[in-house]
Amino acid sequence: MNNFIQNVSRFDIIAGHHADAGENSMLIQIVDFFDSFPTPKYNFKEVLQFKFDDVLDGPTACTDLQAQEIANALQRAKEQHMNVIVHCFAGLCRSGAVAEVGIMLGFNPPDCIRIPNSAVKNKMLKALGMKIDESTSVFAQEFYNREFD
Repeated sequence: MNNFIQNVSRFDIIAGHHADAGENSMLIQIVDFFDSFPTPKYNFKEVLQFKFDDVLDGPTACTDLQAQEIANALQRAKEQHMNVIVHCFAGLCRSGAVAEVGIMLGFNPPDCIRIPNSAVKNKMLKALGMKIDESTSVFAQEFYNREFD
């Protein structure tokens, strides 16, 4: 059975309103650049912390190195059959991007709303060698191979 990944909000982590990750679990915390990390209600085997804003570009955006570190953590969690809880402020965009990449790696997703930050998702996909662009997208290839009248 595949382990799960769930994106939640900062407040869900504090209150413990998330799936039971069990003893073999990883928490990925993402907070705003100038924010502090909340204390989770429950214990996790491994906790990783990242500071970047929910923006597409700029000095407080997710860096390539941060995306690589998160991607590596997801791969390690997958190999070690860990459940993953990932949170950001609202539990939708930054954590949603991480969860979507985790799903692509084979994690099972609990039923959660996600509005993934495209920059975070693309940087993680690039770090994993899975970046989708005009050269790898079947949709783009179909578009560029069409003949126009």
